[in-house]
Amino acid sequence: MSENAKNLKKIKNKGLAVAAALSVGLVAGIPMIVLGATNGITAVMVIGIVLVVLGFYGAPVAWTQYASKAGYSSTLAAIEEEDIDTIEAIAQHLGKRDKTVRASVDWLISHGCLKGYTVDKDGNIKDSVKKPRTRGFVDVGKCPNCNAPLEWTADAVVCPYCGMTVKRRDIEDKK
Repeated sequence: MSENAKNLKKIKNKGLAVAAALSVGLVAGIPMIVLGATNGITAVMVIGIVLVVLGFYGAPVAWTQYASKAGYSSTLAAIEEEDIDTIEAIAQHLGKRDKTVRASVDWLISHGCLKGYTVDKDGNIKDSVKKPRTRGFVDVGKCPNCNAPLEWTADAVVCPYCGMTVKRRDIEDKK
């Protein structure tokens, strides 16, 4: 797991903890109100009311925020693991709008989950410290049909995005 993926996981885990705590507070607050009211323990009742209110209003917001952060994982994977380097290509790959992907990439960069990356005005994602491929693929090319990244392990490959069969010589002839 990359350092960027670890940073995103930490942020997601914090969001999960907050959402879960607010949900538990909602459920725990109800019996606290009842116990505090029936036994005349005002402090327990007030704490119960506070937990219910925070849980009732805060839990949905926290869960929504957590879900949006979980969605950033696919964008990060497209950039780091699949080497897709344009907003447009990521949007096509993930079935999202360009604006949504651009917002996700900007969020990842601003929150330290894409360290060393920048995005230019045309939507090209640049890695200032390009790491060499660690996987055992022989060559990398782009699908002539959909421009998706291809990782060659043989003389031909089926594009995982559009299904087109691509031969190595077809790509090399275009270089």
